[in-house]
Amino acid sequence: MFQSDSDSEVVGCLIARHYSHGMGGAIERAVDELAGAYSFVVLYENSVYAARDRWGFRPLVLGSGEAGYGVASESCALDVLSLTDRRDVRAGEIVEITRSGVRTVRRGEDKPAGVCAFEYIYFARPDSVIDGASVDSAREALGAQLARECPIEADVVVAVPDSGISAAQGYSAESGIPYQRGLVRNRYLGRTFIRPAQGQRELGVRLKLNAVERSCAGKRVVLVDDSIVRGTTAARLVDLMRRAGAREVHMAIASPPVTHSCRYGISTAGSDELVAASKSHDEILKMIGADSLHHISVEGMEQAILSKVAANGYGPSVCTGCFTGTFMDQAPAQAEGAVDGTADSCEAVNTRDTCGACCAAGAGTAPLTYRDSGVDIDEGNRAVELMKASVRSTFTAGVLTDIGGFGGLFRPDLAGMKDPVLVSGTDGVGTKLKVAFATGKHNTIGIDAVAMCVNDVLVSGARPLFFLDYIGCGRLEAEQIAAIVDGVAEGCRRAGCALIGGETAEMPGFYADGEYDIAGFAVGVADRSSIIDGSRIAPGDVVVGLRSSGLHSNGYSLARKALLDVAGYDLDDVPPGLGCSVGQAMLEPTRIYARPILSLMRELDVLGMAHITGGGLVENPPRVLPEGTAMELDLGSWQRPAIFDLVQSSANVTTAEMLRVFNMGIGFMVIVKPDQALKAVEILSHAGEEAGIIGRIIEGNRQVVFRGCRQ
Repeated sequence: MFQSDSDSEVVGCLIARHYSHGMGGAIERAVDELAGAYSFVVLYENSVYAARDRWGFRPLVLGSGEAGYGVASESCALDVLSLTDRRDVRAGEIVEITRSGVRTVRRGEDKPAGVCAFEYIYFARPDSVIDGASVDSAREALGAQLARECPIEADVVVAVPDSGISAAQGYSAESGIPYQRGLVRNRYLGRTFIRPAQGQRELGVRLKLNAVERSCAGKRVVLVDDSIVRGTTAARLVDLMRRAGAREVHMAIASPPVTHSCRYGISTAGSDELVAASKSHDEILKMIGADSLHHISVEGMEQAILSKVAANGYGPSVCTGCFTGTFMDQAPAQAEGAVDGTADSCEAVNTRDTCGACCAAGAGTAPLTYRDSGVDIDEGNRAVELMKASVRSTFTAGVLTDIGGFGGLFRPDLAGMKDPVLVSGTDGVGTKLKVAFATGKHNTIGIDAVAMCVNDVLVSGARPLFFLDYIGCGRLEAEQIAAIVDGVAEGCRRAGCALIGGETAEMPGFYADGEYDIAGFAVGVADRSSIIDGSRIAPGDVVVGLRSSGLHSNGYSLARKALLDVAGYDLDDVPPGLGCSVGQAMLEPTRIYARPILSLMRELDVLGMAHITGGGLVENPPRVLPEGTAMELDLGSWQRPAIFDLVQSSANVTTAEMLRVFNMGIGFMVIVKPDQALKAVEILSHAGEEAGIIGRIIEGNRQVVFRGCRQ
C-alpha cells in the first residue's frame, strides 16, 4: 500500500481517506486517528493548514507580521521573517491560514499534556521559545539545578557545544566555577546524534569538535553536556579533554540517564543501543574514562523546565518517557474527584448536606431523572462529538466561533461592496422525510435543507454566507443525528457557506421514535445596487433553465400517494425506465445552484431568477415577473427525469396538476437579454450544470404560458 517508510505518507493517506469531508474535516479526522508525536503543515489551494498532536509532544508556533503569516516547529524560524506576533498552536489544535487571516478549525487544549523534555534539553535551538518558555533559559535552569544536585570541586566549567552551552553557563553561575570555552565546534557539520549509522556518528564527533588547550591544561574540568545516549560521544569528549592536558574530567549531564527508547522519535536509538539501559553507572563511567559522572534527577529536570514555563503563564507537563519508561499517553486520564456515573446514593455524588431533603420528597421511590422522562443529555453530547468534524469542515474565513457557543459569530468579507444588504431564507424538507424514515437513509436530507434555503437566497443575487439548522426528534439517536448533520455540512460545502450553529431538540411524545423534522436558515449578502429583483425584465428576454436532479423537496405528499399507495410500489422496487429503486429516486438530493449562478453573475447581466419549489412551474416564475409581462415555456425544450412520468402515470395525474406541483425537471431559472442567452448556457455548462434555453418573456399579466410537447 505505502510507497515509502515516511510517516508523512501515512498522514497524507489518512487525509485522502477522509477528503469527502473537505480538507479541514479530513485533517481533523486524520488527527483523531493519529497517535503519537507530530506537527505538520498542509498546503491546499489557497490555504495552509497546520496541526499539532493532541498531547503537545512536538512544538508548533504560529506567527504574523507585515510579511504575512507563518507556522514553524521553532519560533526562531519566524524571527527570520519578522513574524513577531506569535503564539503556540495548542495541543490538538488545527488552524487554517488564508489571505483573510487565521481560522481555528479545531481549538485544541489550552495547555499540552506532555511536552517532550528533549525539546528543551537538545532538539530545539536556544533562541526558540516553546510553550511560553525560552529554550535558553530552560537549559540554564537545568544547569543550575544540576549544580545544586551535583556539586563538584573543579577549576573550570566547559560546555559541549552547542546544546550544552546554556546548561554549562547555568552550572557555572550556580556553582561559582568560572565558565570557559574549552571546545570549538566545526560549523560546517550537522548534528551527530541523529545520524543513522554509528560509524557516521563517530566520524562526525572527530570532525565536529576540537579542544582549546589553554582552557583545559592542568585544570580540573567540569564538562557539561545535554545527554548521554550511546556513550561513544562522551568517551571521545573525555579523550579530547585529556589530550588538551586536563588534570581531571568530570562529566555533568543536564538530563537523567536515557534508559528507554522514545516511541515517537525519528532515527533515535533503540533500547539495545542505550548505554544506560544495559550498563550501570560505574560501568558507564569506566567506559567513557571520566573521573566522575553526574546526571540531573528526573524530578530536578521537571522542576527546572516547568519553572520557566510556569513563569510565562503556561502550565504543561513534561514527557519523561525516555528516562522513566512512562510516556504521557500511557497515563490514564483521571479527573480529580470524578463521580461514578453508576452511583445511586446522594453520598456518592457529594451531596450529603442536602441528602435528607432531596430523598425525603420521593421516599420509597427511585429518583426521577431527565433520561427517565425521555431526554438523554449524554446521547445528545455524543451526537455533538460525532458531528464536530463535519461541521468544522464547512468553516470559512468569516467564522469566528467554534462549536458549542450560545451564538455563532460571523465576520463577512464585504470588500468591494458599497452598500451591503443581508438576504435571509428559511425552509424545511417536508414529507420527503417520510421516505428517509422508511429507508433508514438520513445522510442526504441535510443537503435538501441547505438547498431549499440557499437557492431561495440566491434568487436575489446574494452570496450565501452561513447556515443554521434545527432538528426536532422524539428520541435522540446520536448516529442518526450525526448522519443528518453530515448531510447539512455537505450541502454547506456545495453552497460555499459555513454551518455556524444549530439546535437539536429531543421532545419525547411529540414525534414518534425514529422520526424527526428539520428546518434550515440561510443568510447571504449582496450589494444593494446589484440586487436582482426582476424589475428590469421585459418582453423579448430569454429564459435559461437549469436541470433539476428529480423531485427535489416538493410535492412529496402527492408523489408518495401516487407511487406507494395508488401504484403499490415498495421503496425497494425498481420500476421499468426509472433506472434505480423508488426509494433512491425519491431521496435524490436537491441540487444546489450557488456556485454556478455566482459564476454566471460575475460574467453576465442577470435580470431575474426563480427557484422552482412548491407551486412548481406555475406558481414560482411569476414571483419575479414585473407587471405587464408573462413567461412562455417550451415544454419540449428539456428532458424531464423519469420519476415525473412514473408519478403521473401511476395515479393518472393531469399535466396541469403536475406543472402546478413539481419542478418537472427544471430546478432553477435565469432570465437574460437575448444576446447573452447562449453565453449564459455556455458558462453554466462549463460550471457543470445541464442548462438550456427553455422559454422567453412575453407581454401578459404575470403568468406562465406553456407550449409544445415534452420530449
